[in-house]
Amino acid sequence: MFKILISDNLSSEAVDFLKQQKDCEVFVKTGLSEAELIKEIPSYDALIVRSATTVTAKIIQAGKNLKLIGRAGAGTDNVDKVAASAAGILVVNAPTGNLTSVAELVFGHILNVMRHIGEADASTKAGKWEKSRLGKVGREIDGKTLGIVGLGKIGQLTAQRAHGFNLKVFAYDPVTTEEIAESVGAELVDLDTLLKQADLITLHVPLIPQTKHLISEKQFKIMKKDALILNCARGGVIDEAALLKWLKANPAASACLDCFEKEPVTTENPLTQLPNCFLTPHLGASTYEAQVKVGLQLMDQVIRALRGEIVEYVVNLPFRVSGSFPEQKAWSELAEKLAQLAAQLLDKASIKKATLIVSGELSAYDTKILQVPILKGLLETLTDATNVNFVNAADLAKKKGLQLDIKTEKDAGNMRSQLTLKLKSSKEDVEVRGVVENEKPRIRFIQDFRVGFTPRSNVLLTLHKDVPGMIGKVGTLLGQNKVNIANLDLSRNKVGGRALMTLDIDGEVPEKILKEMRSWKEFEKVIDLEF
Repeated sequence: MFKILISDNLSSEAVDFLKQQKDCEVFVKTGLSEAELIKEIPSYDALIVRSATTVTAKIIQAGKNLKLIGRAGAGTDNVDKVAASAAGILVVNAPTGNLTSVAELVFGHILNVMRHIGEADASTKAGKWEKSRLGKVGREIDGKTLGIVGLGKIGQLTAQRAHGFNLKVFAYDPVTTEEIAESVGAELVDLDTLLKQADLITLHVPLIPQTKHLISEKQFKIMKKDALILNCARGGVIDEAALLKWLKANPAASACLDCFEKEPVTTENPLTQLPNCFLTPHLGASTYEAQVKVGLQLMDQVIRALRGEIVEYVVNLPFRVSGSFPEQKAWSELAEKLAQLAAQLLDKASIKKATLIVSGELSAYDTKILQVPILKGLLETLTDATNVNFVNAADLAKKKGLQLDIKTEKDAGNMRSQLTLKLKSSKEDVEVRGVVENEKPRIRFIQDFRVGFTPRSNVLLTLHKDVPGMIGKVGTLLGQNKVNIANLDLSRNKVGGRALMTLDIDGEVPEKILKEMRSWKEFEKVIDLEF
């Protein structure tokens, strides 16, 4: 059982989903101070927070059993990721559940400013009827140019929605490809060009040293005098002092801010006094639907991470991915499964050399992302190391002297892409290959045998002489013991040589059956594979 502490308020749907898992024991205790959390955390396997709880190094050090910290939402500034990584603790988040809400808020702000909706509401409720005045100052969105700074997930959603308003879309993003921009109908330009030509400018970048005050005095000077700038990203991306100066000098210009350099915002912030500056209290992700989606996405990450499965959103992985890695989750899962398979074929022998060959289209991408799943699979299978995960696998491998060489080949034969793992040990060499088919890992080659099976629990592998009656002999034994065969794959290297058989089994194979099969003279290996 995994013991999980939720220390901040999450949607009831997310909490209920987690409580329904048979291997999870869930406790909700909100509003705890750092001292209270330090006292509470030692017995828990996972801690789940939103923004209210700050997970400090002291809390992490006190979490003797802590394997995972989950953050509901994208930002993880409230989690000490350095301390978590040093302790081998995974930090996962849910960065995509609230994307739609943020993109929609952008257009809510734009419509409010262009048509003076907030002012019209207040005026009408005050008993006025200012149709003539407000109608003259209102503007259409149609045909104008939207500049998107940061064409990540939210930027892309914003671009897609912009076409519904017949907007021309420019985008600036130094790491986004032309293909991605074209897919959402945006034209990539440099930042100065975007700022000079856009009527509406929306920011969707993280707050990192490179984006601190990305928009400051120099940038405001080249913008249109009646431009509208929006920040629903992170406080600090806009230099608020420079913004204040620009808005005062250009009364036809406008700004909409949902996040600020200092939060919460008080009336001491001079931006609150400007009629052409419109503020909301960091509402981007704060919709009912977003909170449900974020919570459910995080719970899925938490459960799979605790169970040792592949997760998409690990914040403190020891590598960076450059560019888009197609079907990343499936290929990472295949890499781990290949490592587990190859290690079991070695029969606990020590590895002298490990080599991963990435072939085909995949070789053009950042293949280092596959290093950690390979090392994790090998360590879990060949050593007595416990709590091996994607954060500490590389460090544990280094300490044990396990090295992995990664090579690339453009040619993958008749496959679009393929992974080949070769292990050299003191006893024998092992080679296994796999592909991704329909977003699922598939084993295609073991030693010199062509195979075809999905790596999952309850796969029985036999290596035996190619003589008549072996399939019947195995099937009869399993049938007599009421063990059902779901699928069978057989391959041989030559007639009368050696044969390799894999069987998908419903349920576990009793040890007495494995022992009997291993006693047959025709059988070289009988392995109840574990994935």
